[in-house]
Order: sequence, then structure tokens, then C-alpha cells
Amino acid sequence: MAAPRAAAPDPDDEHVVDHEVRAVVVHSSPRYGRFLMIGVVLGVIGGVLLTIIAALTDDPGGPLSSGPGGVLRVFALYAAACIAVGLVVMGVLAMALDRRSLARARAARAEHATTLVLDLDAPVNDDIPQWVRDAEDPRGPAR
Repeated sequence: MAAPRAAAPDPDDEHVVDHEVRAVVVHSSPRYGRFLMIGVVLGVIGGVLLTIIAALTDDPGGPLSSGPGGVLRVFALYAAACIAVGLVVMGVLAMALDRRSLARARAARAEHATTLVLDLDAPVNDDIPQWVRDAEDPRGPAR
């Protein structure tokens, strides 16, 4: 059985408590997290490619010939270096695009109104909640 839906509030029951209008500047800036994540992904891909190239061109007896542990160490070093470079490059690119977007910034007006609605279905009172009274009582909660 579906719960009954509450009726829409009557506009006569709404009371505007605070109304604020501010001048703001609007511009679209890039999402830095996405740019940095792309840098990490490109760094991992670069690490994989450099590890494969090193495995194909490595001399016998090198770190890649010592088994899976050697391959993982080489990959970890290449991936760490490539991820660092990818983060720096994509971070600088995101900052440059953010600077460029400031040229197309425009002024706007932001309005915010705080309204209170008279809700007789769930009235609000000023009584102190029981858990606050229990916390303030030095004897502890009533038992």
C-alpha cells in the first residue's frame, strides 16, 4: 500500500524570512580532478609502454631478466616517473584553460530567499529535545 502524498504547500503559508541579492562573476572553469585523473591514466599507459620497450631492448642479465619481481620494479619506476610528468602537464593545462576562461567571464545576479512554510502536518515547537535534557542532567538519563 502506497503512503499518502502530502498536498502541495499553500502559497499563503510561505513566509520569506531573508532575501539576498549579490553580484557574482560567472565563468566556466575546467574540472581539475578530471584533468589530473587523465594525467594519471596517461602516466600508467606511458609506464606500461616504456616497460614493454625496455623488455624488448634489455640486455641479458638486466633487471627485467630477474623474473616478475624485476619487471614489477622496472614498471613501478617508469610508472612513477610518467605519472608525475602526466600530473604536472595536465595540471598546467587545466590552469591555463582556467585562466583563458576568465576572459569570457560575465557578470550576473544571484538571488537567495529563505522561506518558512507553515506545516500543520508536522508542527515545529521550541521544546528542548529529550537527548539534550538527558545530556545536561548530572544524574544521567531518567530510568
